[in-house]
Amino acid sequence: MRVRLAAACLAVALAGTPGVVDVAGPEAHAAETDGGELPVVAVARSDAGAGQNVVPNGRYEFAVHGVFRYDGGTAAYWSVRSLPAYGSDDLSDPQRFHWRRGNFENSGFGVSEVSLAVQDRGELYTTLVADEGTGECLCTNARELDPKAADQWQTVYATFVELPAEVTSVSMHLDGYGTVVHDVPVTDGLPEPQVEGDTVLAGEGWPQAPDAAAVQQAADDRTGGPVWGLFEPSGAVDGSWSATRSGEEESIDIAADVLFEFDKAEITSRASAALDDVAAKVKEAGVGAATVVGHTDSQSDEAYNQKLSERRAEAVAEELTKRLPGVQLTVEGRGETEPVASNDSEEGRALNRRVSVTFTGGGR
Repeated sequence: MRVRLAAACLAVALAGTPGVVDVAGPEAHAAETDGGELPVVAVARSDAGAGQNVVPNGRYEFAVHGVFRYDGGTAAYWSVRSLPAYGSDDLSDPQRFHWRRGNFENSGFGVSEVSLAVQDRGELYTTLVADEGTGECLCTNARELDPKAADQWQTVYATFVELPAEVTSVSMHLDGYGTVVHDVPVTDGLPEPQVEGDTVLAGEGWPQAPDAAAVQQAADDRTGGPVWGLFEPSGAVDGSWSATRSGEEESIDIAADVLFEFDKAEITSRASAALDDVAAKVKEAGVGAATVVGHTDSQSDEAYNQKLSERRAEAVAEELTKRLPGVQLTVEGRGETEPVASNDSEEGRALNRRVSVTFTGGGR
């Protein structure tokens, strides 16, 4: 059983380049199966071009069906199929049957990295994860999708906390690599029939969404909470620091690799310019208090990382106090517990090694 799309892809991302999809409206898209017509609000392609956790020449096509709010939760449904590797139309090509992996060990092509943005509320809803240690999520486990049907449309899902009743559409980040679909409609009630299992060919039903109790438990356990703020980014051209703002809160991340030598907590001479910039931003905000938080990657054991993060936060706070004598600084260390990227690659670990300076109430 294959889905026949009645519209061409709206956006095709080149290898390694994010794809952004603007929706022309539900009436512009349709998908037909042996079981009838499925709603399709947008289609897009996403290519994995580089990095340790992506498949070279892995190419995927998405058909977004919609977002469905139900009692106690929200489910996003879309279908995905693999495309031939570049330069090959051979169905036996093994690259054709590889699914991209996301940050979690069993998530596959970023299913657990899907998020929903409600821009007028400044909110980002993250996929719920039942066990962050194993990566088990309240979503399709792509490792269990049928590789023999990789070129066919298979319907997948991700679960979020229940969206507010007034939310009627969202922007949907599909793959954790920059493929975004805007204006995806939110419908009340789950589509039928709901079926169990991770392998569901399009038209055979909809992967079963978890009940309200499972959603609530996962929401309570979600690192950083299930709803995040949408941020306005800025930062240094050299990448030594970056700032994000959500409402009244601003957070500045300083790269630990600029601040410290490997495995050390003594400020380096090359950190001076970055610290000057951060102090200037805090002064500009006119706040009387800020929090300095140290973060590490997961390379060493948890207890060691916790201590290292504390010592690094204290070192940064000491330097900032010299530049900001009128600002009260609170110091914390959170070790490896709040990663912003995968610890499976050097690039991700470098992003996780950071010291954050956060404050609220800056006048803008």
